[in-house]
Amino acid sequence: MCTDFLITGTASPGSNSFAVNGRSMEFGKDLNSQLMVHAVGESFQSKAPDNQQGMKWTSKYGFIGLTALSDTVLVDGLNTQGLSVGALWLPGSIYPKVTQPSQALSLVDFVTWALGTCATVADVKAALTGGSVQVWEGDLLAKLLPLHFPVHDAGGNCIVVEFTDGKLNVYDNPVGVCTNDPPFPMQLENLGNYANLTPWDAKPAELGTQKFSPSGHGSGMRGLPGDSTPPARFVRATYLKQYAQPVSNSADATTLAFHLLNTVDIPLGTSRGVDKSGKDTVDYTQWAVVKDLTALTLSVRFYGNPLVYSVNLNTLDFSGAAGKQFPLPTTPTSIDLTAKLSS
Repeated sequence: MCTDFLITGTASPGSNSFAVNGRSMEFGKDLNSQLMVHAVGESFQSKAPDNQQGMKWTSKYGFIGLTALSDTVLVDGLNTQGLSVGALWLPGSIYPKVTQPSQALSLVDFVTWALGTCATVADVKAALTGGSVQVWEGDLLAKLLPLHFPVHDAGGNCIVVEFTDGKLNVYDNPVGVCTNDPPFPMQLENLGNYANLTPWDAKPAELGTQKFSPSGHGSGMRGLPGDSTPPARFVRATYLKQYAQPVSNSADATTLAFHLLNTVDIPLGTSRGVDKSGKDTVDYTQWAVVKDLTALTLSVRFYGNPLVYSVNLNTLDFSGAAGKQFPLPTTPTSIDLTAKLSS
């Protein structure tokens, strides 16, 4: 279970716009996620069905992302052009049949391919709909991870790429939010069931000869779903993002993104299930990432450490870091101010 959203804005009339993407990663199994860097000029080879060689490409852009379950699988990232791509769970995904093995792109390579070869949402859409790329489920790992992909760019453009009933679907995303099941069109339709929500407190009600006021602030949002299901998180992220105080720069948008991510955070143990073998499964928020698509920074925090760690793609030495995994520090988890207070 994951939540992804885009915050956009313009600092002032005539100034440059900004775009900031927030995303949480929920999963039951420890993903052992680390940062991975890839540089311009790296070569990649995907797989095709029946152990054939699939699509080959060379990265045109440097990019950084977070791995999952494998040091070669990126599930979220940002490139030097401000393109952001994430891989989110979508049960029931059915992928098209491959007709040209040389154009086959295994599902687990989607994020790496898009970040390495595309600069904008339009580039991703053109490559997918033009027939030069055929995404398929790939190996066993991919079969265990049915995925769809929110894609954003520095211009504030946003799409969701899904594969249902064996067909490619590329949806423009008018609200800039994506979670999981059900498929994206149904998530959008469900938003209408909460059209009564407002950031303004409800007015007092006159009952008989007395007026009754709501208890405290926030009554306008009464009815906002608070559970951890994908539809609830979709509604919550959409309406809270819509009604949050507008921000005027990407730094404030980054702050807002982390606050929005707090509202969909899943503490360990609060979302449980049982798998086919009867073993307990426990989804929780393993990490949250905020990507500034205009300033080109990636900021991430992990479950066990609330401190935020950032990477600036403008100053990153891609040649020195390419192909290496970088574990995030587990300490410190806070900043001790004691000495400064007594000095």
